[in-house]
Amino acid sequence: SERREAGASSYTGQPSSKVGFIDTHCHLEYLFERLRHRGTFAEFAASRRDAFPSNYEGCVTIYCDSASFSSFGTWKDVIEEPNVWAAFGLHPHNAKYYDDVIEQKISAACQHSKAVAWGETGLDYAKHGVDERKQQMEVFERQLKCATTIGKPIVVHSRDSEEDALRILAENLPRDWKIHLHCYTGTAEDADKFFRHFPNLFVGFTGVTTYESARNVHECVQRVPLERILLETDSPYMVPAKLKGQNRFSHSGMILHIAQRIADLKGVSLDTVLTGARENTTKMYGI
Repeated sequence: SERREAGASSYTGQPSSKVGFIDTHCHLEYLFERLRHRGTFAEFAASRRDAFPSNYEGCVTIYCDSASFSSFGTWKDVIEEPNVWAAFGLHPHNAKYYDDVIEQKISAACQHSKAVAWGETGLDYAKHGVDERKQQMEVFERQLKCATTIGKPIVVHSRDSEEDALRILAENLPRDWKIHLHCYTGTAEDADKFFRHFPNLFVGFTGVTTYESARNVHECVQRVPLERILLETDSPYMVPAKLKGQNRFSHSGMILHIAQRIADLKGVSLDTVLTGARENTTKMYGI
């Protein structure tokens, strides 16, 4: 059933804290599609009360493919719900679909009172050739210019492309721009380069942090200052390790498992991580 697949009753050992948290990057649209959920987000969370702890305070859901902005898109209904905010952009995998019409639709969506950023946008060089990379770079630059025009923070996707991503960001954004480098799996050295150029750039860590094989991410977590860290699930992807056996998809209620792993790696308390990440969320998104 949908309930079983989402792991509604498989949360023994959930880390505990009273400090509030927000999932700063998820895809409710994709999660609901996979679960064939036709109701509201409130109904989704209510059916999983044990999976959404009392200190859950909301999520930022991302709309980043062309279908999101078609007549079939449901984003307006979703972000009218309490404690749901959104970012709008076009993912680098979808760069070939970017045109004046999509740009106008994204810009219009970003005018919504609960739209907190433009994105995700960026570069993804995994399995993409030279021509596709060039197109991604052009679309990335175009979206950055739009974001600065309307004054929105940026959510960046960068996979195997950190050098070009930093160069394009530096060429197109003021140094004080707010940037969320989401689902970061790069090196600590590359993260330092981003931090040196952009004082208001944050990196998001996901369920990958909980995987024993992700040693480069563990090193990065240990070295990145807590003042630069955001918590995210990138739902429905990357279920935290302890929940993988019972859950096909991740959701925002799983953030505590990510925060606990970060706390363990840094040798600090869970409350310390949650407090820092919550403050960073407000700095980045104003929520």
